Amino acid sequence: MLNILLVTTTALLAATDPPDVPDAPDAPTAEAAMDMHATQQAAEEAAQQTQRDRLAVAEHVLREAGLTRGSLPRHLFPALVEREAALRAMRHRLADLELQLADLDAQISEMQAFVLDHDRYGTDFSQYRLVRRQAEQEVRRRAALERRARRQLVLQQKEQTTADRNTVKSVAAAGKDLQETLRKMNFGLISQDVWGSRSAYAYARVDKPGEAVNYNPSPFGRTRITSESRTELDWSKMTISGSVLNAAKETRNIGIAFAFFDEHGNQVGAETVVVNNARSGVPYPFTQKLDMAAIKPFASSTSWVLFADPIQPAPAPAQAGATTP
Repeated sequence: MLNILLVTTTALLAATDPPDVPDAPDAPTAEAAMDMHATQQAAEEAAQQTQRDRLAVAEHVLREAGLTRGSLPRHLFPALVEREAALRAMRHRLADLELQLADLDAQISEMQAFVLDHDRYGTDFSQYRLVRRQAEQEVRRRAALERRARRQLVLQQKEQTTADRNTVKSVAAAGKDLQETLRKMNFGLISQDVWGSRSAYAYARVDKPGEAVNYNPSPFGRTRITSESRTELDWSKMTISGSVLNAAKETRNIGIAFAFFDEHGNQVGAETVVVNNARSGVPYPFTQKLDMAAIKPFASSTSWVLFADPIQPAPAPAQAGATTP
C-alpha cells in the first residue's frame, strides 16, 4: 500500500511539471520561424501526451489500491496518513542528502583552492589545511575584536551621552546665562563642564622642485630648460588651534583628546591638549602640531575629556606666635 501511494504521489507531482519549451531566437527567418513553430507545436503535443499518460498511470495505481472517486472518507484518511508519513521520511532523507552534498561541495572547493594555491603553500595538503584554518581563525578573531570594539564604543557613547545630559541639566539649573553666553561665543559642551570653541586646522606647505622645458625657436635649434619650484600641501603635518573653557566653579586641570579619522573610519591622527590651573569662565587658547598618517584631509574628528581634576587649595600659612601642639 505504501509503495503504491509513493508511486502515485510521484506520478501526480510529475504530471504538474510544466513542459519544456525552447527559447525563440532573436531574429528568425521565415523558414526558421516555421521550423521553430513546428518544433514547438510538436513539443507541446508531446508534453500534453506525457501528462495524459502520467494521469492515466496515477489513476490506475489508485484503482489498484482500491481508491476511486466514490471511495468513502474512512478509506481515504488512512491512505492520506500513510502518504504523509512516507513524504516525511522522504523529506528527512532529502535533507540528509543535501547535507552530504554540501559537505562534498565544501571538500571540492577546498581541493580546488589547494590546486590553485599550490605554488604558495606547496603540495602538502595537510599543511595547506592547517594554514588555511589558521588564516580563517585569525579572520574570525579580528572580526570578534572589531565587534567588541564597536560594542564598547556604543557603550561609551551612551555613557558619555548620559553624562552630557547630566552636565547640561546641572548647568541649566545653575543658570542659563552662562550657557547662552558660551553658545554666543561659539563654544560647545564637550563633557564634565568643559567647553571647547570651534577648532581651526591648517596643513604645512612644502616646496617641491620642478622642471619646465620651454621650446624656443632659434637659428641653432637649441632648447632652453628653465627650472622652477611649486608649493604643495603636506597632509602628514597638521596644526590645530582652538580654545578650552572651564565652566565649573572650581579651578581644575583639564586634559582633552582629539582624534581624526578618514572616510573609512580609520584613525589617522590624535593629539592631547592639557590646560593646568584653568579658572572658571576663562577661555584658554591652544595651538598644537601633530603628525598625520594620511595623504589627504581627514574626513571626521571627535574630542573628549580625558580628565578634569579640581585643584586642591593650598593650606593656610601658620600665624606668627602660634604654638605647635
